[in-house]
Amino acid sequence: MALKKQKGHFQINESILATAQTATPEQVKLTQGLFNDSVMFYVSKMSSNLELFLKTSSDALYSIYEKLIYSDPILNATRIPQDLRRAAIKKAAGVVKSWHTNFSRWKKRIENAQRCHTLKKRTRLKKKAGKPPVLPEKTNFPIQVYSGMFKNDTGDSLVVKLWTGKTWQYQKVSYQCRELPLDYVKGTFSLIYDENQLKLVWVIQKNTPSKGKLVDQIKASGKLRILSIDLNLDDPIVVGKVLEGYEDTDVVVELANLRIKGNNRLHHLRKRYLGRIAKAKSLTNTRTELGVLPPDNLCAKLWKRIKSLEKELIETISHTIAEIANYHNCNVIVFENLKSLKPQRGKYSHRSNTKRSFWVAKKIQKRVEQKALNRYSIYTVRVNPKYTSITDSRSGGKCLRGSQVGSLNLYLWKDSGLGKLVLTPDGKIFCSGENAARNIGLKYLAAKFEKPVVFKNAGLPTGCVVWLLCPAGKGNVVIPAWSFA
Repeated sequence: MALKKQKGHFQINESILATAQTATPEQVKLTQGLFNDSVMFYVSKMSSNLELFLKTSSDALYSIYEKLIYSDPILNATRIPQDLRRAAIKKAAGVVKSWHTNFSRWKKRIENAQRCHTLKKRTRLKKKAGKPPVLPEKTNFPIQVYSGMFKNDTGDSLVVKLWTGKTWQYQKVSYQCRELPLDYVKGTFSLIYDENQLKLVWVIQKNTPSKGKLVDQIKASGKLRILSIDLNLDDPIVVGKVLEGYEDTDVVVELANLRIKGNNRLHHLRKRYLGRIAKAKSLTNTRTELGVLPPDNLCAKLWKRIKSLEKELIETISHTIAEIANYHNCNVIVFENLKSLKPQRGKYSHRSNTKRSFWVAKKIQKRVEQKALNRYSIYTVRVNPKYTSITDSRSGGKCLRGSQVGSLNLYLWKDSGLGKLVLTPDGKIFCSGENAARNIGLKYLAAKFEKPVVFKNAGLPTGCVVWLLCPAGKGNVVIPAWSFA
C-alpha cells in the first residue's frame, strides 16, 4: 500500500531492483503488451484534443479519460482492471506533456531563428533546432502494478493479476531483493520483462520530518549555518567551506574546510579504457563496403567499467558531502548553478573541453540533493556563479586569476596550474577554489540577511563587507562590493 503523507513531513520515494521468477512469463509479456496498447490509446485521445488535456488537472484525468477505453472494441473486450487503466492514463499523460514541452521549445527556437537578419545565421539556427518532435508510434513501458493488482506479499513472493490472453488470473511471482533501509516501506512496483529476464522494481517510501522553512529556522536560532561547495575540473574536485552567519550582526564566520580528490584518477582510468576500446576497434574489420559491421556488444565490459568508475566517484563524493553537512549541523548546502555550462567550440582548449564534456558536477549535485534531503532533511540550493571567482572573499576587492597574473610567474611554482591561484589587490595569493567556495556561501547569505554580509577571519575582531544587495525591478540582485569602488 502507498504510504500516506503526514503533516510536517515530506515524502521520500526511491526504488529497489529485485530479480523475479514466475512459472508463466508469457503472461507477463502479454500483460505488458496490453498495458502499452492502453497507453497508446490514451495518448491518441489526449493529443487529439490537446487544449482540453492541458487545462485538465492531474486529479481530474481519471474522470475524463478513464471511460473512453470502452469505445475501443479490442481493449474493451479485455476488461482491463481499473488500476491498470489508471496507470496507463498516468503514463500517457507523461508522454503527451513531455512531447508538448519539447515541441514548444522547438517552436520557440524556430521563431528566434526567423527573427535573425542574416540568412547565414537564420539557416544555422534552424539547422541547430532540428526536426520537430513527434509523438511515439508505440511504447515499451514496464507494467505499473498498483495496490489493487497484487496481494499476499510475503517478502520473497506475491501474487499478481495478469492477462492470460482470455481472462485475468492471479499468478505467483517470486523475487529477491536487498533489505529495506531503515524506516522505509514498500509501495507499488513495476514488472519488467526484457531480454527474456523478469525484473521487479519496488517503490519504497518514507516520511521524513521537515525542519521547517529557512526563515523560521533563522528566527528560531538567530543564525544560519551552510556548507558552500565549489566543483573543479581538476583535483581537488570538491572544495567546501562551512560558514555561519548571524542575523543580528550579519557577521559570517568560517568554521571548517572540505577538500576531496578523485577527478584526476577518473580521467586517467577513463583514458586508459578508451584507449583499449580504440585498439580493439582498430583490430576489427568494420568496413561497411564489405558488409561487415561491428557487433553491438563490442567492448561491452570496458564500457561498463567506465560507467562504474563514474558512478563510484559520484556516489562516494555525494555521500561524503551529505555526511559532512550533517556532522556540522548545516541547514543548507550551496552549489553553483552549472545548468547552462557546456563545452563550447573555440572557447576553451581541446583538453579543457574534453574534461567539461565528461564532468560529473551536475550528477554530484543531483545525488547530494537527494541524499541530504532524504537522510537529514538538509536543503540544497544553487546560486549564480557570477563574480565568485574574481572577488576577494576576505577584503571584497577585485582579484586577478589565471592568465591575468601569468606575467608574475605564479605558475612556476609546484602544483600550481592555470587558474588555480588568485592575486588579491593587496598582493596576497590564495587558492582560487577556496576563494570561490567562500564567495558562493557569502553570496547566498547576502540574499538571506537584510544587512550587508561581513566576513570575519578567524581570530580577528572585525571584518569587511564582501557582497551587497542591489534592488532591481525583479527581485534582489547580489553584487560584489568592489563594483562600487
